Amino acid sequence: MLKYWTKYQHSIWSGLLLMIRTLAGFGAQKVVAIFYGPAGTTLFSHFQNFVALFAQPIQDAVANGLINAFPKKSLKNVQVVGASIILLILLAFCSGLFLFISGQFGASIFSFSLSDWLLIIPSILLFCFGLIIAAVYVIQKKLRLYSIILLIQWSIFFFSISLIDLQLHQFLIYWLIIQSLFTFFLIIPVYSLLKFNFKIEEKVKNHFKQFLIMALVIWLSSKWVNYFVREFSIQEFGVIQTGFWQSIVRVSEAYRGLMISFLFLTLYPFLSRKMESKELKVSALMKKYLYYSLISLSFLFLVFQFDALILKILYDEQYVKASNLFQLQIIGDFFAFLAFPFSIYLIASIQTKVYVITELLSAIIFVTLITLKSTIGIEVLVYAHIVRFTCYSIMVGIIGIKKLRDAF
Repeated sequence: MLKYWTKYQHSIWSGLLLMIRTLAGFGAQKVVAIFYGPAGTTLFSHFQNFVALFAQPIQDAVANGLINAFPKKSLKNVQVVGASIILLILLAFCSGLFLFISGQFGASIFSFSLSDWLLIIPSILLFCFGLIIAAVYVIQKKLRLYSIILLIQWSIFFFSISLIDLQLHQFLIYWLIIQSLFTFFLIIPVYSLLKFNFKIEEKVKNHFKQFLIMALVIWLSSKWVNYFVREFSIQEFGVIQTGFWQSIVRVSEAYRGLMISFLFLTLYPFLSRKMESKELKVSALMKKYLYYSLISLSFLFLVFQFDALILKILYDEQYVKASNLFQLQIIGDFFAFLAFPFSIYLIASIQTKVYVITELLSAIIFVTLITLKSTIGIEVLVYAHIVRFTCYSIMVGIIGIKKLRDAF
């Protein structure tokens, strides 16, 4: 038993960490569904997406670049950390400027006052810095400690909101602040590892440059596309119908995010190490991919069978109306699951051009179908989801297999 624990403890703690994140996300959605209804679900999802417009490029460009750089002996760790801090500041500033120019801070949909924004913006910056600290925990394999800190954080959050009565906009702010403040607790155990040097060599810059390009593509093809589509849905189908659609999207994003996070915590570092040492075996990798595909299919089949029950448990009785949309969403999710390992391989092997093209094409397909076929009704959103990820899985699958065979 001890032998298996020693061998698989990193994967076990990865799974527990992701479980904590997922349950916390579902818990927050449940609270919003009960107290604020479908309209609250829409606004909560929109606010989470707003925060992600800052956090996502920092996660993909800085945190993932940091994880990928540490095993490479040719890159000095102090410079890698220094470059991460510089990129964090630049990306946060650019994201904020872009949002300000596009008028998002003045959006009345959230009902935030100036004093609210003065709380929100610093909290977002602190939250984003926490993403870099989390990457250090992954590098140092301190996932047990990271899981414990997150468990304490969310326990405090849910206990405290049971004692106070918050309006929706206050709930949104509090949800963000509690995560931001716990960044300080994350820093303390790994403080000694955060040594940095702002004199960055060219090879370190080039390393992060590839991740930056891919992160900006995801920023446009994923987060901004989601933001645009949600606003489009609110205008076309109303805030209530959008709330029902968002309920199934949030569940879908949760288990897709769970899988992506698990693969980034396990497959991504594995690929980085094996490619660095030239020990990656394609046949063994494809065998594991087959097992992964079968597990994914089994999981999604169970979700499909119990879709109405899942919506009732995670949200409320009235959200069962979205079960037909949920079933269609699951079909698209299966093709997304098939694509994930190949996408991560493209990121780990820094296949920038290929990654950019496939991401942008899938986003264009998604938005085009929605805007041209909106007369179908809100169902067009899930139809477009199916077509998008069917095309995406085919593209990255064919390209990924070819690149693997050529390289190894």
